[in-house]
Amino acid sequence: MKIQSVRLLVLLLIGTATAQCCHGQDFASRMAAMAKQMEESGVVYVIAGTDFYQGVASGGANETFENGVKIDQFLMLDSTKMGLWEGMTVVIHAESRLGNDVNFDAVAFSPVNVAMLYPKSNEHDTAITGFQLSQALSEEVQFTFGKFNALDMFYMLYPQTGRGVSGFMNASMVIPLSIARVAPLSFMGAGFLTLEGKQVQGGLLAYDTNNITTTSGFDNMFDNGANIMGFWRFFTEFGGLPGSHLFGGVASTGQFTALDPTGWEFSPGQGIVAPQSSGAYTLLYIAEQTLWFDDYDKNRNVTLLSQNGYSDETTSPFQWSTNVAIQSKGLNRRRPNDAIGIGGFYTGISNDLQNLVSSVVDVQDVYGAELYYNMEIAKCFHLTGDLQFVEPGNASNDTAVVVGMRATLAL
Repeated sequence: MKIQSVRLLVLLLIGTATAQCCHGQDFASRMAAMAKQMEESGVVYVIAGTDFYQGVASGGANETFENGVKIDQFLMLDSTKMGLWEGMTVVIHAESRLGNDVNFDAVAFSPVNVAMLYPKSNEHDTAITGFQLSQALSEEVQFTFGKFNALDMFYMLYPQTGRGVSGFMNASMVIPLSIARVAPLSFMGAGFLTLEGKQVQGGLLAYDTNNITTTSGFDNMFDNGANIMGFWRFFTEFGGLPGSHLFGGVASTGQFTALDPTGWEFSPGQGIVAPQSSGAYTLLYIAEQTLWFDDYDKNRNVTLLSQNGYSDETTSPFQWSTNVAIQSKGLNRRRPNDAIGIGGFYTGISNDLQNLVSSVVDVQDVYGAELYYNMEIAKCFHLTGDLQFVEPGNASNDTAVVVGMRATLAL
């Protein structure tokens, strides 16, 4: 009863703020002025509330609809603007999760609502999932360390991925899912990033193998080895249209089995004992290409993104994964801030996992498609319709048809 009361209060606050956002010009002006003054002082605070209503219309494991709420808070500090030393930035990300989702009801190996995996799936919780500090060593190189949020990292590299709150909702469309074994939801680490202009071009990171979304990460840090990630992005231009090609890899010294949970999926076969293997790896290739943009407004564009990965099947639930998506913002000149996206994915389940659980469930590869339309109702309020078709990993289940609505208010 207490949880439902808290959810109702959150929704009432979102509704009130939306009304102010849409109709209260004085309120909006005051908020904008205050935000500008804070930014000039080196402090930026952003809060966004997202309400999901999503369900399995047919197929999947269980035909049901659920309602859930996510609240994201970001605090960004700039040491230079704050009058301290030069070049330090701090980004803190706190997440709250209320209500329920249909991730397990739809397809266990391909969560249909990646945002609701944070801070902890199926639990009402609030936690700091990211606390990243970066010190500029030059205009092109920075040292970064702290607690990393995996979705935020992909969003930093590819903003069109949307973290599940602005673009696609299915985890298989937001990240290359084959990286799940070597990229926990949140992790402790440190490394170097290189920049080209305002974009990250390359990086070398060493980080812990443990998922620490709801803990500090210090208690069991590196008790199961370490991960090392390296990547480099080649920026291109074809016919005046920008693009990039990222090549990367992650190697781990930890000990795992294909059944060990990663946080990105819900594997069957709990209770089955499997021998551990030392080491794990994932190879990555990510391509993006702008297909069109408006010469007078480059924010109006059509882009293509494809994320591909190959992993060690003895330690990962996924041997390989691929996705491809076409997204557009402002395709209709009269709706410059609306966005639409369509894409598909295919995830190859590792043979080791299939063999381990064969006595319990018949597991097959997972593939599907997703379509969304994100409509700007007001500058700070967006409403998204989402439709997914997913062939589940459990061969005895029918194709899951998942429909959803997502309302996001950002202040």
